[in-house]
Amino acid sequence: MEEKKMNFWAIPVFAFVPPKYREIIKESAGKIFGALLIWFLVMACINAVKVNSVLGEVTESIRANCPEFRLAGGEFEIGDAYAYDEDGTYVIIDDGIEEVTDDDIKEIALEGDYQSIFMIGKYSMGTFSNGQVETFKYTDLGNFSLSKDSLCNEIMPGLRIVAFVCVVLWGFVSIGLFYFVALIMQLFTKLFANIFKKEFDGVENYRITVLAKFPIHVIVFVIGLFAPLLIGAWINFLLQIVFIALSVFLYAEDDYASDVPVEYIENNTQF
Repeated sequence: MEEKKMNFWAIPVFAFVPPKYREIIKESAGKIFGALLIWFLVMACINAVKVNSVLGEVTESIRANCPEFRLAGGEFEIGDAYAYDEDGTYVIIDDGIEEVTDDDIKEIALEGDYQSIFMIGKYSMGTFSNGQVETFKYTDLGNFSLSKDSLCNEIMPGLRIVAFVCVVLWGFVSIGLFYFVALIMQLFTKLFANIFKKEFDGVENYRITVLAKFPIHVIVFVIGLFAPLLIGAWINFLLQIVFIALSVFLYAEDDYASDVPVEYIENNTQF
């Protein structure tokens, strides 16, 4: 009788149920990979929507709070000057300052013992960071122009699209990294198999590792969505090891032979 196949969509769900691993690993590598890939892309899309939403909020904040400004033809203009001087950071944006020079930056750095300085004037700007001073004129930007309207109505919407695409594409990269790390972590699976007296071949060992990593990956992702709790890489790694150990311990052995009458086994010539 033909062995019943596991439903494609059930594979990621039963990855949370170690006793089901024996059934899952009998499926083709492509089927398992495809089932997990879809969920990685779903998580990537959720992240992309989240990033898109944050950028939308940033756009609205700029629209509501940023003063009108315009940079064109090598000249910068702003409606209201802006200054910030806290936490070792100095920022000034003022078109009343015509030229920003290296000496201007150095003088401020020495007077206030700042870690970073950002100055924008009418015809040039300058920065100070990591002990380095840099200045340049807007004419060096050629025909580049920027304004509050173009930032909110053109650049930010374009950035949101680019961010969405990049985060979704990261879904493909992330599952590649996921499988690569599983190559290394299968050593733990082999270790726990020896401890719990289980016998796996190379394919079983690797697929159990992949399946055992997946639930923790999803749980950490969900926690990141709904709670301001940052789970570090090492904690994530340790949780995966714990779940691998649990998965090996609960792995259901193939009990087909025990279900077949002894007389049948003894009298059947195929054994």
